[in-house]
Amino acid sequence: MVARLAQADGIAVTLLALESEKALPEEASAARDAWLNAGGTIHAADIPWPQDISLIIDGLLGTGLHSAPRENIATLIQRANAHPAPVVALDIPSGLNAQTGSTPGAVIDAACTITFIGLKPGLLTGKARDVVGRLYYHALGLESWLAAQTVPLRRFDASQLADWLPPRRPTSHKGDHGKLVIIGGDRGTAGAIRMAGEAALRAGAGLVRVLTHKENIAPIVAARPELMVHELTTQSVDDSLQWADVVAIGPGLGQNEWGSSGAASGVGLPQADGMGCGCVEPAGNQSR
Repeated sequence: MVARLAQADGIAVTLLALESEKALPEEASAARDAWLNAGGTIHAADIPWPQDISLIIDGLLGTGLHSAPRENIATLIQRANAHPAPVVALDIPSGLNAQTGSTPGAVIDAACTITFIGLKPGLLTGKARDVVGRLYYHALGLESWLAAQTVPLRRFDASQLADWLPPRRPTSHKGDHGKLVIIGGDRGTAGAIRMAGEAALRAGAGLVRVLTHKENIAPIVAARPELMVHELTTQSVDDSLQWADVVAIGPGLGQNEWGSSGAASGVGLPQADGMGCGCVEPAGNQSR
């Protein structure tokens, strides 16, 4: 369809197609027939590509990809990526998983992607930012139908963040805006736990307590005195869990003995076997 519309607009079009053992769906077959009836030609995909191509349009694969593209498709993807002409991907770059944004094999490196009907999660997650390019969306006239659908995902951006952080009362103080405990920061990873604490303060947490390796206390306090920094011990954990509204575990925790067994044991977390992380039970403090 794109080839036919471009040709009707006076653009020289070379249409390449891979042979398939499967019959084309009815709509695709109708589009092919319309192209041929308009005087178009379908070329084998392995013909030489001229260097004076102005634009490559990728319509090789759709949203059903779950594994690496087959070798013949991967070869075409690599040829398109190696060509100096920019690539426009239809609906999704070939080789990109539409649900996860993963790239199990070769993937089109698009200058822009035009997607239809719905924004696929894979266009906004995973490796998508590397290969989607500028993203355009068109509902194809289905706006009313789409508005009535239940969508399990929501896109979050800075404009929505303002609704979550309303202006504070002039008389409020830090004790009115939550108490957060952050646990982590093994020896040599003070930066991770310090940045997590600083991010919490910048996001609006009123009081932030950091439980970390004792060697990290002095440099963190020197860099960010607003943080309340303590050595991670069983006693400091017990006290902090009673004090806190929210607990964050992990920045700089590492997988060495201190992080994977010492710190987690002190907190009382069962270890997730083989995953290098703890399993957190629901908080018993019902006042949070």
